[in-house]
Amino acid sequence: MLASVTNRKPDELAGKVWRERDEAGRYSLWSKGSGEIRTYLDASELADWIRLKESVVSKKYSQELARQTMDAMHELSNARLRKIKQQRSKDRLSYQETRLVLKADVELPGEVTNRDTNDSPATDAVAGE
Repeated sequence: MLASVTNRKPDELAGKVWRERDEAGRYSLWSKGSGEIRTYLDASELADWIRLKESVVSKKYSQELARQTMDAMHELSNARLRKIKQQRSKDRLSYQETRLVLKADVELPGEVTNRDTNDSPATDAVAGE
């Protein structure tokens, strides 16, 4: 139990991964969704990202860190992020992959959207002499 309290690596990675959500680049950790999904993050992509960013991390440990980081992100987001399991097929093999999903209708604290600026109330005209 003491190890789980003092192990802050998943929480630290959760913060870094969340910041990556807004950064667009050639290699983006988060993928754009469509329809009711704004963005999503696959566990396999997160494990690969952890192996790139952290020094001397084995594949198995990066997968465990990815799982723990996704759990931390889900917990820290107060259920704004949803965890779903998805069936995938690759190379004629089927497997389940965990995905963190940010829905399009979720409001994030501190986020400014175009909707906020366009919905401001209009002022009444002042009658002059």
